[in-house]
Amino acid sequence: MMINIDFLLAGCNTRCRHCYVNGGPGPMMATGDALLCMEKLDRLAALLPDETSFTLDHEPMNHPEIARIISAAANTRNIQNYHHGMTTGVALMGRGDRAEVVRAYLDCGYHTFGITLHGSPEHHDRIVRRGGAFDAAVAAGEYLKEQGASLEVTLMLNRFFVQDADGISRVLDRLRPQYIGFVIPIFTPHRNMMDFEPYRASAGMAAGLAGHLSEWGQDEAALMNSIEHSTVAAGIRWLQDQSLPDLFSQEQEELYLSLHPDCRLYVGNSGAETQCLGDLRHIDLEEAARAIRALPGNRDYGAFYNVDKLPAKERLINQLSELPQEALFGDYPSVIYRGLTELRIPARIGYF
Repeated sequence: MMINIDFLLAGCNTRCRHCYVNGGPGPMMATGDALLCMEKLDRLAALLPDETSFTLDHEPMNHPEIARIISAAANTRNIQNYHHGMTTGVALMGRGDRAEVVRAYLDCGYHTFGITLHGSPEHHDRIVRRGGAFDAAVAAGEYLKEQGASLEVTLMLNRFFVQDADGISRVLDRLRPQYIGFVIPIFTPHRNMMDFEPYRASAGMAAGLAGHLSEWGQDEAALMNSIEHSTVAAGIRWLQDQSLPDLFSQEQEELYLSLHPDCRLYVGNSGAETQCLGDLRHIDLEEAARAIRALPGNRDYGAFYNVDKLPAKERLINQLSELPQEALFGDYPSVIYRGLTELRIPARIGYF
């Protein structure tokens, strides 16, 4: 089983409506605690039989001591650090020492950074819920490239993309990233996810991007075919042949944990915590390792809902049939969660 620990270091500068890890401004972990927790995670990983990693989240560049912290992260021995590389740009461009921070990342082997674009400046800022966020993201992208970093851009599909397509093309031509990703937002039962639904694109809207997708470095034919299979209607057809209890009981091969700024270690991804394992600064690592080894995977399905709380499949399908049938979701589980949310089926995740 692959184990990943979401290391919540310093909050995020935006509150994206589609964020599936409840990102947003939050408390900052003290530097001493961050270094101690990194050491403890490294020792904990040595006691686990599976591949273990941690992700510095949500936006590490908020932390004043990030250069020191990223150096410690890069030098762990038993655990691999997946710095996600994504940045809103707000923290970086607000730092007087940004050159030193970027150099610290590069010196530690972190060469790739990414920004996400949601369309025009107006629409981008509305979706991430922060004024000036578009300008900060683009400025950060340009600055990172100037400093020798590799830049990736993620295009987060929403209902504004067709009208914003020419502007998106101009920004991409300006940034010239090494990689461009095109993402259909997923849906999970996190507390903010319904806020994105008025902005969700449809298959018909996506069809209006013909020509632009190739311009944006995408395999247009493959992507349009994928879009046809990403609608609510396609999810309903897929669901007809599935057993809800079987889906939500199936064994999963990924286990997610979260480390909060107060140093408490939780079972579940950020925003999807289901159990507290204790304060990492003080817990017995061998006991924690035994508890973690006994945990099931928790990437999807049963990570969010208890099997005995699920509705009859026919009731779920009836509810999904009332939603916009061309609405696009990143995967079929998202369609199920969207229907369960509409039915007000209680999720098993807690918001600690």
